[in-house]
This record gives sequence, structure tokens and C-alpha cells, in this order.
Amino acid sequence: MNINEICDILRAELYNNGYEYGFSADGKRYLPDTSRGFDSEYYKLSCTIYTVQEPKATMDERLGTCIDAVVLMKHMLDELNVKSRIWLLHNKDKNKAHTILTFEAEGKTVYLELTPQFSKPWYGKQITFASEQEFIETYKNEWGDIYDVTNCVVIGEQPHFLLDKLN
Repeated sequence: MNINEICDILRAELYNNGYEYGFSADGKRYLPDTSRGFDSEYYKLSCTIYTVQEPKATMDERLGTCIDAVVLMKHMLDELNVKSRIWLLHNKDKNKAHTILTFEAEGKTVYLELTPQFSKPWYGKQITFASEQEFIETYKNEWGDIYDVTNCVVIGEQPHFLLDKLN
């Protein structure tokens, strides 16, 4: 499969199906209310009751965080036998973190942002790098720290790989 075909498959699920940013816990949906800026109550809940969702639950609910989106993407790519990694971007100075996924195709490293936050200018667009090292250097310059957390993401558990980085 080429890069465009892979991206089209991922977009068909995550970009075109009306996913919302948030999570589900104990049968209840939690979505941030950003109408007045940062939602501190949602943030508190995401740090205390949120656990990484099963890909099927994310698809059924059409709801997920950046972590849930990349777990679903990785699941889909695994089914296609496409090598992928999950990364944690962390900016210590701003106390911000974001989880993203890259995959390998045509000898390149591809980043496709499909976290359901439509205001990002790069949402739904594929960014292609000549190598994984070029990707790492680009995001290290932009964010500060970048970690391969592929093996740290555990479905059904809190995302300690992320929570431990935030103050």
C-alpha cells in the first residue's frame, strides 16, 4: 500500500465519521466545554478517571482523546501489516503533552493527525518525513521532548506515560 491509500483508510474512519474529543467512563460521556477557554473540570477528570479505551469502544462511541485516536489508528494499521509507533510529545515549559502516531510506508515516516480537534490547521493532513530521525528532530525542536511510548500504552489503564510528565 502506498502512503495515500493508507491515509485514506485512516481518514475514512476517523476524519469522516464525526468523532468527538473526550472519553467514556462508567457508561457516561465526558467532553470538554471549551466555550470559555480551558475546561479545568474536564482536565481533572481526564487525569483521574480516564483510562485508555479499546479501539472498538472508540469506534462505537465515536469519542476519544488523542491517545484513543492513535490506539485506534495503530489497531487499523496492525491489521494492514503497516509498521507504526505511538509518540508522546511533551513541552515542559508549557506543561503540555500530546500523543501522536507515525507509520512507515514507501521508505518514509508519515504523521497523520486525526485527533478529533478540528481547529488544528494540520488536522487530516499527512506530513511526510524522509526518515524517523527527521521526524524526531522536527518535533523535538517544536515540542522539546519526544518519547516512543508504543509499548507503554495499555488499554484499560490510565496513561501513566503521559500523566507522569504533567505537573
